[in-house]
Amino acid sequence: MNMIVRHWNVAKVALAEDRALAKSRVERTQTDFLPAALEIIEKPVSPTARISFYLFGGGLVLALLWAVFGRLDVVASASGKIIPAGSVKLIQPSSAGVVRSILVRDGQAVRKGQALVELDPTETAADIAQAKSALQTALLEVARARAVLGALDGHGLHFSAPTGTPAEIAETQRSLASSEFAAISAAMSGRGADRSAASASRDEALTQARKLDETLPLIDEQLQAYEALLAKGFAAKLKVIELRRQRQVAIRDRDAALDTARRSEAELAGAGSGVALSRAEARSKVLQDLARSQAEARLRTEELVKSEQRSRLQRLVSPVDGTVAQLAIHTVGGVVEPAKPIMIIVPSRASLEAEVRLLNKDMGFVRIGQDVAVKIEAFPFTRYGTIPGQVVSISSDAIEDEKLGLVYPVRIKLKRMLISRESGRVRLTPGMSVTADVRTGERSIASYLLSPIDEARLEAGRER
Repeated sequence: MNMIVRHWNVAKVALAEDRALAKSRVERTQTDFLPAALEIIEKPVSPTARISFYLFGGGLVLALLWAVFGRLDVVASASGKIIPAGSVKLIQPSSAGVVRSILVRDGQAVRKGQALVELDPTETAADIAQAKSALQTALLEVARARAVLGALDGHGLHFSAPTGTPAEIAETQRSLASSEFAAISAAMSGRGADRSAASASRDEALTQARKLDETLPLIDEQLQAYEALLAKGFAAKLKVIELRRQRQVAIRDRDAALDTARRSEAELAGAGSGVALSRAEARSKVLQDLARSQAEARLRTEELVKSEQRSRLQRLVSPVDGTVAQLAIHTVGGVVEPAKPIMIIVPSRASLEAEVRLLNKDMGFVRIGQDVAVKIEAFPFTRYGTIPGQVVSISSDAIEDEKLGLVYPVRIKLKRMLISRESGRVRLTPGMSVTADVRTGERSIASYLLSPIDEARLEAGRER
């Protein structure tokens, strides 16, 4: 400190003496007429050298002060692109298909419900037609079974075809229902004829048994009379034997008639229950057919709903208002795979992020929350400036990049979605290439300028 004060005092004294000497010197016009030696002594010194010296010294001091106290930002640069911030809508077909038409292009604004891509509906149209035909057949079987069931219950045969059934098909099904009921009625009529025959046989056998019962007392009376006459010797023995034979034949015939009557009664009872059983069997069969047809109709209805849904999904529409991005199909007639994204829709109000790939050497200096200056490649930052951002996520694992080697994906939240240019503001869109400068710290200019020397000093005296 004392040295500085001493130098300052010396400088002030020298400046004062110089000023006093300047005042004592003659004017320049006077020195022009002096001898050459005196002219050199008396002529004032040109101020140019002094001013240059002062300027150089002052500049040097300012440069030293700037190098010591000036600060430079330390940044880590990473390249990447703009992506939507997670709220994008994937557009993907539900099944494989052939592209019929592509109705949008990359970057196009679309409205909710607007058609994007149409797939060939030929296959789904055939499925719908087949499902409708199968459903109509099942409904006709239900209607026919209900008509036959109503006729069996005594309500008459009333066939009502489903709505939309062609007249010729309805008439065929009505005839089929009538034929089915006629066959059931014929089967029940056959059982009725058997019952009538059994009843007639029973009545005839009972009549014959009654006649024989009436004849037996007369035969017994004759037999007793002839046995009395035979005991007195007035009748022939052969007559008595003949009457006894007649009596045995009458008893045998009566018993046989009673047996026949009992068998006929059993047959009559069986025939009666057979008629009832035939009706129950027929009704049960018709009910089973009705249940099966109803189940088939439900199945065919579900298949039709599924086919119609598949047909609707052949026309891919936008789920929200937004912008088309990452369109992956460009060929009409090309094949798309199920569940494979063919484009994304960026919602109109969706925020954007920059996804960049950080070099391995910079990984140790980047932290979440650090400020970032994002340069848009399409808009030179020297003219249009940069977009401020902030680091929001850093991958914990590196990925392999063909050109950069191992890099770490980093997400940067953009604080502005618009960039100004001569014709007005332009909204940033996904896919734009960017370079992100992450501010990791700061250092003095002197340390920056001396870093090569320091590096050389640290590496000096070593041999690989």
